Amino acid sequence: MIGILGAGVSGLSLSCFLRSEHEVIEASKHPGGLCRTYWEKGFGFDVGGHILFSKHSHVNQFVEEALAGNLRTVRRENRVLFRDRLVKYPFENDLAALPVEDRYECLMGYLRAPGGAASNLEEWCRVTFGDGISDRYLVPYNEKIWKRPAREIGTAWVERIPKPPLEDVVRSALGIATEGHTHQLYFRYPEGGGFEALTQAIRARARGPVLTGLPVTSIRRDGAGFAVTCGEERRSYEELVVTFSMHEAARAIGSVPSEVEAALASLGHNVLRVVCVGLSHDRVPRLSAIYVPDPSVLAHRICFPAFFSPSMAPEGRSSLLAEITCRPGSELDQVPDGELVDRVIRDLERLGLASSRDVVMSKTLRFERAYPVYDLDYVRNVTLARDWFGSLGIHLLGRFAEFDYINSDECIHRAMALARLLG
Repeated sequence: MIGILGAGVSGLSLSCFLRSEHEVIEASKHPGGLCRTYWEKGFGFDVGGHILFSKHSHVNQFVEEALAGNLRTVRRENRVLFRDRLVKYPFENDLAALPVEDRYECLMGYLRAPGGAASNLEEWCRVTFGDGISDRYLVPYNEKIWKRPAREIGTAWVERIPKPPLEDVVRSALGIATEGHTHQLYFRYPEGGGFEALTQAIRARARGPVLTGLPVTSIRRDGAGFAVTCGEERRSYEELVVTFSMHEAARAIGSVPSEVEAALASLGHNVLRVVCVGLSHDRVPRLSAIYVPDPSVLAHRICFPAFFSPSMAPEGRSSLLAEITCRPGSELDQVPDGELVDRVIRDLERLGLASSRDVVMSKTLRFERAYPVYDLDYVRNVTLARDWFGSLGIHLLGRFAEFDYINSDECIHRAMALARLLG
């Protein structure tokens, strides 16, 4: 028997691919993890701007089969807010939209960028994109998300930031249209049910039972296998897969070596607070999202759920979703929900995106573990932690079990690979 701890997209997907006997244990009464959708007064809100795209054809096929027709194709319409202008995303592919002086600085900086190795995120931005693009967009935006100076962020994750061809950047500065990040220019999204429709569809295909409302309190070796305690229940497994936080798993195991304990303590994360706003009209920009590097605006990204699918808002109405990261326990993390909503609505009014008189509902969501932080010691610490779990014979799978900034498609891809290993 294989025990899968956690019923987010990673754990549920693994259950679809395993042939061996297994079961999935979930602490919450409601599976889904960060891939849930929350509904109020007919408005649907995901945990941030989730979309479906993958470079893996087998993942795309699995998603299409799981959703069985409940899937639509959407063309990305993202923008970057810069000096009261909406610049097409990626920023470097629409330099013609910038004021002339900014355009010149961005283009010349890109042409002069030396390339090569970098020891931190700020240095990587400058050697890759030049000072102009770095100062105006990449550095302030990333500092806003990570809530740390860019020079304190490592480079282990920068492959998520594609570098455009030189010709595309020059063409964009001259006003010749180019598209960047073309692998996600078109994305998929459930026609109905929000992003959670995916996890529900995957759960329906699970080959083992999914047991909810069972928080794991203890993990112990039991002979050649494992004993897992969930409240008053004790369950035995020959193999164990953890898909929830490696930090919580370590606490459940106990007796952690001091060097591993120190490594785990150094692996930080950011909280995500989401402000959901429902509007009485549908007069919002026909955009998927706006990226906001401006530090005077609370949210780093504003999404428009009804652009992903009209089913995300009642007919004739629309909504906005503001994403705000913060350090756990920080002043921003402790802002009361009502005050957070008021501040976001004031920002939306200032940006011309919404008026307080048109708001028909609002709510906040908070997710303790949303973004693993890649500080300068990330690689050393995460390797030490993963190796320790491996020495115990425990398999890690998913964003916070592996402590890796991966999307749902990569979670599915890795679940397929682990299933092949476990049988």
